[in-house]
Formats: sequence, structure tokens, C-alpha cells
Amino acid sequence: MPAYKHTDRGWAILSTGVALIILLLVSSWGYSLVNDWLAKRTWINTAAQVSRFTQAVKSYTGRYYDMLLSTATATAPVTVTPAMLKNTGFLEQGFSETTSDGQSYRAAIVRNATNTDQLQALVYTQNGAALPFLALRQISMDITSGMGGYIWTPGIATGAMSSWTVPLTSFGASTTQGHIAVLLTSDELGAARGENDRLYRFSVTGKPDLNTMHTSIDMGGNNLNNTGTVNAANGNFSRNVAAGESVTAGGTVTGQDVNARDGITAGNDIRSNNGWLITRDGKGWLDESHGGGFYMSDNDWVRVLNNKSLYTAGQVRGGNVRSDGNVSAGGVLQPEQINYAGAGCPQNGNISRDGSGSVLSCVNGIWKTTSITETVNGYGDVKCNNKSGQSIAYCPQGFRLLSGGYEMTRWDINEGRNSPDSSSPDPSINAWRVSPPGSAGGCMRAVSLCGK
Repeated sequence: MPAYKHTDRGWAILSTGVALIILLLVSSWGYSLVNDWLAKRTWINTAAQVSRFTQAVKSYTGRYYDMLLSTATATAPVTVTPAMLKNTGFLEQGFSETTSDGQSYRAAIVRNATNTDQLQALVYTQNGAALPFLALRQISMDITSGMGGYIWTPGIATGAMSSWTVPLTSFGASTTQGHIAVLLTSDELGAARGENDRLYRFSVTGKPDLNTMHTSIDMGGNNLNNTGTVNAANGNFSRNVAAGESVTAGGTVTGQDVNARDGITAGNDIRSNNGWLITRDGKGWLDESHGGGFYMSDNDWVRVLNNKSLYTAGQVRGGNVRSDGNVSAGGVLQPEQINYAGAGCPQNGNISRDGSGSVLSCVNGIWKTTSITETVNGYGDVKCNNKSGQSIAYCPQGFRLLSGGYEMTRWDINEGRNSPDSSSPDPSINAWRVSPPGSAGGCMRAVSLCGK
């Protein structure tokens, strides 16, 4: 049987097709890898651009912190644009004002709602093409200035890896999903302010703020030497204050104790809120112009210096008032205590008055009147029991009550019924009152002694 030679053309075509398919797949995969690499390089570049713009916003805020603080509110921001940063020298003139996706840069600076003397800011992009979430996540993590973030949830700025969230309305900002955000905290802007507040040793014309401190200086226990005038609102010293000449204060001088080796002169009043004006060794108060005052030279008496007279248009009041000489009254003498003629008195020579105003003198332990020229008796109704009321003996018109008593008009066999329950004067009606005993007994009537 003869032998034939066969050519395997089908297998060659098949293997060539498989190779072409593999080459196509590898090319597609490689093209995808190249595109991903290029996209990531673009995102890295965008993150660098955003970081540069954010750093410029920080520097701008630090330089103009006080101006921004006076303009911004907690809800109404000061908006910063790339053009503003270029005009003030904080951003290069050739810096692109948009990302590669056409998104434009903005920054909103507001007051901190809690600490209103501090600023905070939100850097964000708007307009242009919205970025996918993968790009936003990568860019937010690559931002090196501030706290990187993005807008994916409408109206909310979210930090990288969801590290923070803030509503756009709290910064007065407006943008849409797929844009970039960077948060600049109050601490970060405060640090930027400090970096821009260098204290100059020499004055700069038109720049007085360069010689102005915005915080405290800690000298670390060292001296401040060779100063001229020190102008300050307050001075707090933990130790002594020494002055080679006078110490002058336009306001209040406050201290725990004041010790003076010589006199103290005040141009106005000297007041003590809780203590006394204390003197020693027989000294007190002296009016230098007139030579009068008060002092004590023993334990009992407050004396008038240089035997000056004591005058007041008001009252002089005391438990007892004694005069070693005469007593003179420019008006009348008005005894207020009321006594009755015939009643006992404490000390001979005392002067008093009765209810009608007549003068009484204490004579031999009895109050006596010196102005009686006529006497008469008044008689009350006869009363035999206390149910019928008191017996009242009135003095006649023009007479005043001097004394009084009672008169029995009928006796009772019970001795206890032959005296009244009470027998007393009633100056208010110029009469003598007698209350008969019990519900039955002796009968009696009041008798008044009246005089004029």
C-alpha cells in the first residue's frame, strides 16, 4: 500500500487564532492597567493641587486673621478664591484655578460657633465633572494640608475614611456630589496665625502690627531691664514693688495691709468697708483747720478735743444725760413720763408732769404739784357688784385729777366683800375708776380728788 504525505494546515490556523486572542486579551488588560495608572497619577496630581491651594488659604488666614474675624460670622462666610490668593502673593500666578476635571477651588472661612473668637474654614471644589467615589477616596487620603475629604452624600462633607463629617450649611458653602473638600480646624488656623505673627525688633513704617504681641510673654523668671515707661492695664506681682520716688495711682490701690512710716494724706474720703478707724495712745480724730475732734484718754469717756462745743441740729440721745453746769434750753423742756400727785417717787428733787401737763415735784418721796389752788371731789355711781360695771368719778370741767379712792355705802358681813377689786386713775378721761367685788357684797362708789 503506497504511503502519502499530509500537511497539518488546520492546526496552524487554530494556534495562530489562539495566539491572537491571547494577545488581544493581554493588550486589553495592559491598556486597562495603563488607564488605571494614568487615572491614579491624575488623582495624585489633583491631591497635590488641592493641598497647595489649602496651604495658601491657611497662610492667607494667618496673615489677615483679625480682619477675617471682624468680617465673618458663624453662618455667613468670607469666601476666598484663587484670584485673591494670587493678588496677595500666597499663590503662584501660574497656578491653575481648576482641577484637571474642571472643578474650581473655593474656601469658606467662618467663625467657630462655640469659640466665636476663633476661625475655621472649609476648602471645596464646585462645577466641572463629578469624580467617581474611588477617585474621591484616593484624593482625600493623599491631601497633605488640612483634613482631606469629599462630598458624596448631598449637603455633607465627609473626611477621608469617614474620619469626620460636617454639613456644608455650617460653612455657608454649596456644591454637589463628586467634589473635593478639606477641613481647616480652628487649631490649624490659630497655628497659622502664630506663624505669621512674628514680633519685629525694629519698627516698620505702616506696619504697627509687626511690633504688637497677640499673646502672653513668659520671661522664664528672667528680668526685663532698661525699660522706659511701662504702660499696662493691670500689674500682678507675687513679691515686693520698689519705687525710688512716688507711686501714683489714678484709680484704686488695693492691698492686704498698708504700713506707712510717716503720715498718709488723702485728697478725698477715707473709708472702711468692714473694719474700724483705730487709733492708739489717746489719739483719735482731729479737724486740723478748727482744732476740734474726739479722743479717749481713759476707759470710760469719749472726750471732745480742746473742750470744743458739741453741736447738732438733730437729737443728742443717751441713757442718762448729765450736765456739770447749768442746763439751758432754747425751746421748752418736755418730760415724757407721766406721774400722779400723791403717788410715790424715786428720788427727791425729781421733776415730772401729770396727765394734764402740770409740773410735779418729788417731795419726801411723794409726787406733789405746786400749782393747786382749789380742790374738789368727784363721785361716781354706787355699785354693789361687778355685773353692773365700774363706778367712775369724773373731775368737773376745769379741774384735773390729783388722786382718788372709794367710799363704802353699804357693808357686807363678809369682810372680803368690803373692798374693791381695783381702784385706779384713768388720765385719759380725767377720772378715778373703782371695780366692786364679785357678784354681791358691800356697795361702794368711786371718789376723785380734783384740783386746779
